[in-house]
Amino acid sequence: MPEIKAVTKGALPNGKDPVPEDASNGSPAPVTLFADHPERARKINELRKLIQSYDDCNRRCDDLFLCRFLYCCDWNVEEAFGRIVKLIKLKEANPEWFFHKPIATYGELLNRNVKFALDRRDRRGRRVFVSRLGAIDFSSMTVTDLANLDDIWFELMLNELDTLENGVTCLIDMSGYSLKSFRFLTPQNIRIGSAKTDLLPLKNIEFHVVNSSVFMNAAIAILYPMLSKKIKESVRFHYSNWESLHEYIPADILPQEYGGTCGKTFDFQTIHGQVWDKSIELDTILTYGGRKGVATTPIALPTPATTVVKTKGAKTKGKHKDADRKKAVVEE
Repeated sequence: MPEIKAVTKGALPNGKDPVPEDASNGSPAPVTLFADHPERARKINELRKLIQSYDDCNRRCDDLFLCRFLYCCDWNVEEAFGRIVKLIKLKEANPEWFFHKPIATYGELLNRNVKFALDRRDRRGRRVFVSRLGAIDFSSMTVTDLANLDDIWFELMLNELDTLENGVTCLIDMSGYSLKSFRFLTPQNIRIGSAKTDLLPLKNIEFHVVNSSVFMNAAIAILYPMLSKKIKESVRFHYSNWESLHEYIPADILPQEYGGTCGKTFDFQTIHGQVWDKSIELDTILTYGGRKGVATTPIALPTPATTVVKTKGAKTKGKHKDADRKKAVVEE
């Protein structure tokens, strides 16, 4: 299977050496992509200008981040910009649904092994993202905890050009899923979760469900009508038919519990190492979103005892240029 290649410091498409680290903070300086592809470089710069003039906040606009949206929009700059704006509004209206704390504070949550990305790709060159829903502790975890885990892992995967080109394959294991999960399936939670999934800057994403049962099918029946057409078309059910699953995710990257040949269980030391090796880059993301010229300090939002989701739009942090001040409304 193909090895994972990150593009934060090396592995540039033009074969050139990466830009040295920024000596001021020790974090990797932005990488310039497509220096040998003038048309794509022009579109990256065009999109960057749109983001920089969008409002008076410090928005992320490095080449790799902008390429995420350009790839999934077939390099249509206006469409990519619109997608970024929708994501900004969704995040500002529902900040607790997004990665928002220093990565070190997520250690205990990551170690529960509910959600994680394998360190090898499938035969189509796609990253494999695993969700083991039976491992969720509903007495101590919230739906926003799960959303934050998604954010951390997808942030890592989307920093790879191979992932932007090929996509992600999601393996969803329903075994052990509890009746308590129904308290998460509120219309508001489903709406926000579905909107966030729809805005993932990925052109190719599939969902493969295993170990589902008659009872779980009832839960899925509640959820399914509220999902977007795009998500519905990308879901496949395999139950416990491993041969069917292996047509998409090969056996040699899966452990025995999924009919695979790659050991008895997942190698979580290697899996978690992918996050800790990128802790500086992940923490840097938290500096974006504040007003320009004002230092931003990440603030941990309080974790509620029960799931609490905003029911109304929140004011955006920055004042949009050429627009009246009003509450951000997320476009459905």
